Amino acid sequence: DSLPERLKPFLPQCNTYLIEKFSELPSYRTAENFNVTQFELKAYVNVDNKEEAHKWFAAFQSWSKTTMAQTRGFNVKGNRVIYRELYHCIHSNEVKRKQGNRETKRPQSARARNVNCAASLHLRIERKRLPYSHSLEVELKFTHNHVINSAEALSFRRVEEEVHQEFINLFRDGHSPSSALYAHEDSLHLNASDEQELMEILADRAKNPDYDYVAKIFQQYRESALGSRNSKPMFERLKQIVEDYDDSGQGRAVLQEYNASSGSVFILCIVTNLMSRVHEKIRQSEEICYMDASAAFDPLNTSITLLYSSCAVGALPLGVLFTSDELEITLEKVTILPSHAFYGRGAEVGPIVFLTDDSSAERNSLELCWPQGIRLLCTFHVLQAFWRWLHDSKHHIKKEDRAPIMEKMKKILYSTSGPEMDVHYNEFKQKFYGYNLLRKHFELLWNRRQFWARTRLPMRENNTNNYIERSFGMLKDIIFARTQAFNPVQIFHFITMSMERFYARRLLGIAHKHPGHLRIARRFLCPGWEKVDANLIQKTNIDFEFIAPSASNSGIFYIVNTKIGACTCPVGISGGPCKHQGAVAMKFHISTLNFIPSLTPNDRMVYGQLAENSSFYASLRAGPGFSPQDQETILSDYSDNFFNDETTEWRELNEENERNERNKETNNAEFNTLL
Repeated sequence: DSLPERLKPFLPQCNTYLIEKFSELPSYRTAENFNVTQFELKAYVNVDNKEEAHKWFAAFQSWSKTTMAQTRGFNVKGNRVIYRELYHCIHSNEVKRKQGNRETKRPQSARARNVNCAASLHLRIERKRLPYSHSLEVELKFTHNHVINSAEALSFRRVEEEVHQEFINLFRDGHSPSSALYAHEDSLHLNASDEQELMEILADRAKNPDYDYVAKIFQQYRESALGSRNSKPMFERLKQIVEDYDDSGQGRAVLQEYNASSGSVFILCIVTNLMSRVHEKIRQSEEICYMDASAAFDPLNTSITLLYSSCAVGALPLGVLFTSDELEITLEKVTILPSHAFYGRGAEVGPIVFLTDDSSAERNSLELCWPQGIRLLCTFHVLQAFWRWLHDSKHHIKKEDRAPIMEKMKKILYSTSGPEMDVHYNEFKQKFYGYNLLRKHFELLWNRRQFWARTRLPMRENNTNNYIERSFGMLKDIIFARTQAFNPVQIFHFITMSMERFYARRLLGIAHKHPGHLRIARRFLCPGWEKVDANLIQKTNIDFEFIAPSASNSGIFYIVNTKIGACTCPVGISGGPCKHQGAVAMKFHISTLNFIPSLTPNDRMVYGQLAENSSFYASLRAGPGFSPQDQETILSDYSDNFFNDETTEWRELNEENERNERNKETNNAEFNTLL
């Protein structure tokens, strides 16, 4: 407040000043008839060390919109002066004199920076003034011969350190120079209070650097953080990052470097802490694992293989592999998986079912790694390949026969039992085996039916690879932000940081009961449960077992098991969510893993990785008949080998479903001996 009004636009207001001398000079008139304020000042600032003096100098440049270059640095040796610096305006002839006759690759710029400005600044701290409150001596000659706050003058300002660091953070998130500059300018646009402020900020290079500067610091960041695009320096950098990642406790990674002489392919396997938690806490990870590979993520065409499982939340990652090819050997790095992998089945055993495309490399790799796993083909790709074969003119299939052939193929594919499949197969042979090429082609498919027939398997209504294909879409569009990675090092950053944050937020959105933008499949939200007569639902004397009536046929009843999330109806027999499970969950307020609305506080805590206790996820209200016994955590106490191929509840549910199909009615006395 003690500063004269003439000085307030030029001196930082965060300090106090003792003015010894202030001389207001006549304004300088430019050739374009603009007046420029001029004055000379000698004052003392409440600063007593070199670090604080540098902070005041930076604040002075930001406040006054000037850029002062160092004229000379003083080597302070004596006891009299402890700090001294001399600066001049960046538009002074001193800049040219210091640079000398440097050669430049660019032609002479049409923008003349040197206009012989005489403005200068002298800073000094004498030891004798240290006992006083204001120790920094400032001698300012504010004699600029150019407009300070013009667009051209602002375009020469030095980029502020905060802005520099902001661009580094954008590069870490995967932005290119162009996308980072766009994101930064868009942020400035949104935060500007009015159009005048926006115009000044966008013209100010200190706040909004030019593209050349952004590209330069991107090159520096890329060399320091990512290494080279290929060759030995890149692998050295990647090896160091993998070691640091293992030591950080954020997950595990295994690297095998490429070696042409020994024939070693490049392999990088990653299991983050979130992926390890999915293995441990999500029941479906032992039942089904989706696997697919894609390339074109970087100029080296590195192949990324995703291992995913699915639950009510959607697809969740189990592991990620980078490979330089898709040979069979590339999946032998499964030792990186945790001991509790696949919900306790173990890394060596693997899940019950693998769902893949018809890729021989992927399927052979799975056979090497997990020979006990059942390898199924995606039904969509099976039908798509068959449809293309039918419509290929060289196979000579009549147009009027193509649709019936395709319809019969679907019936074979979606058969619910072996005998039903055999019936449709025999009908197919009788009707269409007159085509010799079709007969040969279909016999090849039939001989591989164990790869696409899926009766009595815990598929939970998941017959296609849609989950993992959509996950690749999110990986490219959201996590990679449609940006091609520079090299595998940057891919590693994307997976371990951006991808980890993305799925953490997705899980927390479900745990907090406000999924918001998340697209949850309608079948996980209890659709149609109100059509089931709740008064006829009974609880048996067997834990987790209920009897529910059919919604369309009053003479049929189904068994619902909330422990495994299954029902003996045609929809729920494979573990898929059905209306009978939803009705049981709603009537008895029991948690079932197939329906999001039924999840208990403890179930939600499985998804919420940050909560310390289940009370944070307590329900706003518990419905009538709420029983703490019914709210026991289901996900945490499942049997590790529930789907063992010998005698299991799942197989018994299948057998019961067959009896229902034969008899079309249920004797209630039989339920006491089931399961």
